[in-house]
Amino acid sequence: MFKQRISYKNIQLPGKSAYYLITGMFLGISFFLLFCDLAEDMINREVALFDQTVTNILIGLRDPFTTEIMKLISDMSSPVIIISIAGIMVWFLFAVKKHSWDAFILLIALTGAALLNWILKWVFQRSRPDVPSLAQAFGYSFPSGHAMISFVFYGMLVYLLLVNSKRGKSTYLLTLFITFLILAIGISRIYLGVHYPSDVIAGYAAGGFWLTGCIMVHTKSEPLRANALS
Repeated sequence: MFKQRISYKNIQLPGKSAYYLITGMFLGISFFLLFCDLAEDMINREVALFDQTVTNILIGLRDPFTTEIMKLISDMSSPVIIISIAGIMVWFLFAVKKHSWDAFILLIALTGAALLNWILKWVFQRSRPDVPSLAQAFGYSFPSGHAMISFVFYGMLVYLLLVNSKRGKSTYLLTLFITFLILAIGISRIYLGVHYPSDVIAGYAAGGFWLTGCIMVHTKSEPLRANALS
């Protein structure tokens, strides 16, 4: 019998794209399971104590100055602001940078997030919190549309920034600022009395699932992106 000699030099390790795929699948599944868990707990009213406790803490912080700040932060995820920024970014990516594939994926991410949020609200039909609200809100409460759409839209902007620019100090500072903004938007919705904390977390979870999927499609479509950038 002859023993076959194995050369470790011939063993090919997974490439960078494989690691991105595995990481993306892990994140996507994690976001999906988190949303499902929150939805089940919401239906069974297992988040009632958590929602009430966090809401009472934030409402207890209300004062005129903080309220104006929270309204300003909340407005950063309003349809008018989001659509305006999206229009500018799509024009910049498509007409100035000639990154048509990036502009297209940004549109897909934003449109899909809005549609998915509408479907989820219709499915669960949760009423708004029964607390004094400081802002107008229409429709159902679960999941938070502001939290979900801000997570997807601003998260996609961060992703496109990181893949299309040199990662210097200013890039990371902007990324940190946008991350803080996304979290602040969720807190502002609870503070203003238009969402439960579980609505906000569920919005982040659903948004994270959709954003991960969009990024994976963008990452795996290198031939399309290469043609778009050429």
